[in-house]
Amino acid sequence: MNSTASAVSYSFGGLLKDWRNHRRVSQLRLSTESGISQRHISFLETGRSQPSRAMVLALADSLDIPLRERNTLLQTAGYSAIYPEDSIAGERNELFRDALQATLDHQEPFPAMVLDGRWNLVMANQGALRFFGLFIDVPAALANLAAEDFQIIRLCLADDGLKPFISNWPELTYAFLQRLRRALLVNPRDQRLCALIDEIVSDPAAPGSWRNPDWSRPPPPAITMVMEKDGERFALFTMLAHFGAAQQVTLEEMSVELFYPADAGTRERLQALS
Repeated sequence: MNSTASAVSYSFGGLLKDWRNHRRVSQLRLSTESGISQRHISFLETGRSQPSRAMVLALADSLDIPLRERNTLLQTAGYSAIYPEDSIAGERNELFRDALQATLDHQEPFPAMVLDGRWNLVMANQGALRFFGLFIDVPAALANLAAEDFQIIRLCLADDGLKPFISNWPELTYAFLQRLRRALLVNPRDQRLCALIDEIVSDPAAPGSWRNPDWSRPPPPAITMVMEKDGERFALFTMLAHFGAAQQVTLEEMSVELFYPADAGTRERLQALS
């Protein structure tokens, strides 16, 4: 659910109660953590009282609400949003863009990508373009998905994308499901996450093990992405990085995905491509 829809559909009190219930926090506990009396929180939730801007922010902080949704909470209370959503290409984000580019460059010759909060590709190093270019025309594929959310996931789900080359597609896609479900715990009001989860589990290729995993065997330390084409096999695992203490929607939602070879053969092949 986007911020505009949230602001229209909910009063401040209803939205506050919704978030409190999602976080499984009692009025008493929220009172203790925010410094606002339990009685006043009750009045806020029923609409008998209206909060100050500082009170909205104190409650949002205590409930660990994402910045995008804090803006919505402010707007439902009658205040302007305060957390900007500036483009990473803008002048205000030059310092952070340079930090991202340095991280991408440092990862060479192995792939690295910067993704926004919708898993859309924002930046990529040459290692990523070289590697994924072995399987698909990356610019053309992204152009076809220009209006879509979750570009990277959709590339892995599409029969005309990366899916035919992912030899452990069920395992990798299950890892996507786990990440999406964790993201939904952080922001349970994000209906687009719910829709994508439903889309994935409804895929005709979805195995029953996604709903009933076999826990008789210990899971691996991490799920790797295994890709094959023309007799060549690549296995990679990923590491994620985020900005700390972000006070901007764009930066809070952004992540860097770093790919590392999971075996010597993959390492040698990626080094040879550079």
